Amino acid sequence: MTRIVLTTGGTGGHIFPALAVAEALRERRPDADILFVGGQGPEGALAAKAGLPFVGLPASGVFGRGLRALAAPFWMAKAFGLAVKLFSRQRPAVVAGFGGYAGFMPVAVARLMGIPTAIQEQNSVPGVTNRILGRFVDRVFITYPDEGGAFAARKTERLGNPIRGGIAAGRDRAREGEGRRLLVLGGSQGARAVNDAVADILPRLLDAGITVRLQAGRADFERMRERTATIMATRPDVPGAPRVILENFIEDMAEAYAFADLVLARAGATTLAEATAAGKPCLLIPFPFATHDHQSVNAAYLAKAGAAVVVAQKDLPGTDLAGMCIDLLNDPRRLEAMARASAAAALPDAAAAVAEALLRLAASGGGAQ
Repeated sequence: MTRIVLTTGGTGGHIFPALAVAEALRERRPDADILFVGGQGPEGALAAKAGLPFVGLPASGVFGRGLRALAAPFWMAKAFGLAVKLFSRQRPAVVAGFGGYAGFMPVAVARLMGIPTAIQEQNSVPGVTNRILGRFVDRVFITYPDEGGAFAARKTERLGNPIRGGIAAGRDRAREGEGRRLLVLGGSQGARAVNDAVADILPRLLDAGITVRLQAGRADFERMRERTATIMATRPDVPGAPRVILENFIEDMAEAYAFADLVLARAGATTLAEATAAGKPCLLIPFPFATHDHQSVNAAYLAKAGAAVVVAQKDLPGTDLAGMCIDLLNDPRRLEAMARASAAAALPDAAAAVAEALLRLAASGGGAQ
């Protein structure tokens, strides 16, 4: 039986692409033994929910952690030993990392053991883990053009960012109901600055006939529920009037994108991959403290393609965000042009493409470069 190890952890932006590839692998090779190896973050629960066996190894950030970084040699040594034992017990045909500190040691150990290896980079600017591993692995799969030359061209292939199934299929779904609709996403954990910016302009959006669906994030949900309840309490309860749909986390993203005429979001790689696969125009507020400011680079790529309008978070106080949303939603010709540009920028079959590439690498026996 062919064993394929997928490894990453920490945030949804790393974990969801790995799970999407696992889904594509199972479709192509139902007999494959797919193992998810991660750290102590949410990846264990998410892997279990997806029906994947999971092994957790010690993992922690190193850069920017002050004195806590001094513990790195200890957890790395322990993770090294556990990974060697794991891969010796049943040797994988290929090990693929999807970024994050939890994905470093399994890929590094596989490389040392002569096991075929690959990494997948979601962002326009690679993180530390993938930047290091990219020098040694057999294959590198990227989402955006590698304009900075972070990886060797001979082993790099642009396949896109793997996303959950069904999102691209909803692109041509007929939208039900009337009115204009704004979908607000701050990522799997929510984004307080985005939430507050939308709450501040909510009365104007509702007055303009716009229904707002807001993923507030689990940590910020109760606070946002109080804010929106206060706003709605001052408004007349008229049947059919625009409303606020507040959620802590959206499970069915395909349905959420099908709902939207415009997406207001951060510029994380998974969000942009999903929005473009769904062919949605975007208004982006990049998270300014992302590593290497990669969200701003992600957003700039979509803006250059004509699929997005970008507002820096520092500029929000002096920006008429409500006016921007209203003007866009009142301009169907511009929205349609942005939607076409968004769809053109998408690589919606990324999960299938990465799965196929990993199966080829597993069959070839690798030969690390």
